[in-house]
Amino acid sequence: MCTIGRTPAGTAGKAHHRADQEGNPVRGGQGRTDCGSKRGRNSFLNTALAPIAQKSIVVDTYDGDGINVITRENYEFLRDSFFNYALLLKKEAIHTPGKSIGESIAKLYDEMAELVGEEMNVNIEQNSGRLYFNLWKCHKWGELTLYYFPVKFLESINSTLRRISITFLHKLMAANGISTILDEEDTEYIFMWLQEEDSQEEEEETDKRLELVRSYEKGKIGRLLKCVENKSYYKDLPKALEKYAPQNDFERSIVGAMKKGLPFLNPEHGIMQYGYDAFHEEEPEFYPMRLDQQIRVVYDCDDMVSEYLVDYYNNNSRETYDIIPITTCALSPETDRLFIMDDYPERFFKWADEFINIIY
Repeated sequence: MCTIGRTPAGTAGKAHHRADQEGNPVRGGQGRTDCGSKRGRNSFLNTALAPIAQKSIVVDTYDGDGINVITRENYEFLRDSFFNYALLLKKEAIHTPGKSIGESIAKLYDEMAELVGEEMNVNIEQNSGRLYFNLWKCHKWGELTLYYFPVKFLESINSTLRRISITFLHKLMAANGISTILDEEDTEYIFMWLQEEDSQEEEEETDKRLELVRSYEKGKIGRLLKCVENKSYYKDLPKALEKYAPQNDFERSIVGAMKKGLPFLNPEHGIMQYGYDAFHEEEPEFYPMRLDQQIRVVYDCDDMVSEYLVDYYNNNSRETYDIIPITTCALSPETDRLFIMDDYPERFFKWADEFINIIY
């Protein structure tokens, strides 16, 4: 099983063949769903208030002029959204206004969090100066810590199945917003580190390391990754899969997994569209590990570049948190249905666990 994990303590180590359930407070706490209501995007709205509530909070705008979001108009929008959602839930809603607009908004946040209960999370966010409630809930992560899809297997299969597989991977990437590791910022760091001199290294090891980087940047590895990203040989992929006759058990496994993966080539929402940052900060000390850093296409899970990327992930994830798939629902006074959560990420991860196992 191609499970890339993080070490529980000490320095980051090699990829592990295990699932990760406890190394991250968000991912490790999938069983509980009350984390959001304790921490929204505007701390003044959901923490203990100072004796005097803030009278204004100015947010940046594209024209350079800030907008104060602590307004009566925003308060009334949030209040009406609160009462409207309570009607949808068929629950009694009680709002106690504060002594100021800021305090009233803060009270509304607490009242909304209590209204939706512990199984739902709520943030107050703003868009162009408009404050609104955003409900959100985490999806369950799969068995793997990092979903690295290796394409090295393409070099060992016949030309027909290779074209089918490239088409499948291309469509999977395009439909879900998945990228290769080429041209990514963290990969650039890896290439830079791999090209640094090491006086303690044997000349043969140095040559091998530098040759690997060249292969990624201008050689066969880079060409293969770009081919998967850009090429699509079949317009009717399901027909091509049905027509192809597997020659051995390995080919049967690949073809069977791709057939199972066809629903993920045309989803209503691709996996990256679930990459909502529930704990967003404007200028954080450490940026979170984005969803596209955790789900990507690589050449080989076991080569030095992937191992360095895993180390990079291990080191950085200790200082911050992982963004995992989340479904959101922005509320307004006109919202006409309750929060709905599909199971696309769960189904995607379940299939990807099997597919990566086969092609690794």
